[in-house]
Amino acid sequence: MSYFQLNDYTALRITGGNVNEFLQGQISSDINESKHFKTLFCDEKGYVITNATIILDKDALIIVKTDIAKILNDNLSKFSKFFKCRIQQEDIDVYGRINNGGLEKVIGTRENLTSYESWQKEKLLNFDIDITEEISGKFRVNELGFSLDNYVSFDKGCFRGQEIIARINYLSKGITKPVVFESLPEDYIQKLNHDGKFIFKIIVNDVVYHQFMLKQDSILLKDTAINQVASLWQNL
Repeated sequence: MSYFQLNDYTALRITGGNVNEFLQGQISSDINESKHFKTLFCDEKGYVITNATIILDKDALIIVKTDIAKILNDNLSKFSKFFKCRIQQEDIDVYGRINNGGLEKVIGTRENLTSYESWQKEKLLNFDIDITEEISGKFRVNELGFSLDNYVSFDKGCFRGQEIIARINYLSKGITKPVVFESLPEDYIQKLNHDGKFIFKIIVNDVVYHQFMLKQDSILLKDTAINQVASLWQNL
């Protein structure tokens, strides 16, 4: 098992008498299936506000990137009052781990942790990136590449964005899928923008990565002059 240092994460603590009922209508996962799980918060149009890790005890603790906390707090506060729930941000220590191939966040501290940059790259290459303010509310789950098996329950009942996510799951033919490229030349960035859809750019250890949505028959997927490092069209 590998462990990673995590930077710039925080938590929202949800308290009150109806915490589970409140969150069940907001998250894509089923709150009744686990005490420690991944989930998505989406808006009514199916755009991803953020991914998160939720830990349940007597309250609920939602672990997110620090720059997303206010966005999520403001969003949830519109509904929390109807369930008599309170939301408060907390500073926490959190580290990452790879457990049975899955990327997990755990509250606490450990020694001899692998770098945060290594965590970022693992998340990127596994289409499990942690949402930041820059891309919050701009893309749907298929564009970001999140695994529906890991993040969504289609049996739990209604939640925000459910109709759009269900349509993506059941009706979408997968016309385009996300692909990650490393160190793209500028002329190829322009070609990819023309041929597909730009999703985001991230820099890890001074290496620039771009994620695009592309059709399977895109000639750029076969172009050996550029370096694909992750693709949902194929196992690289």
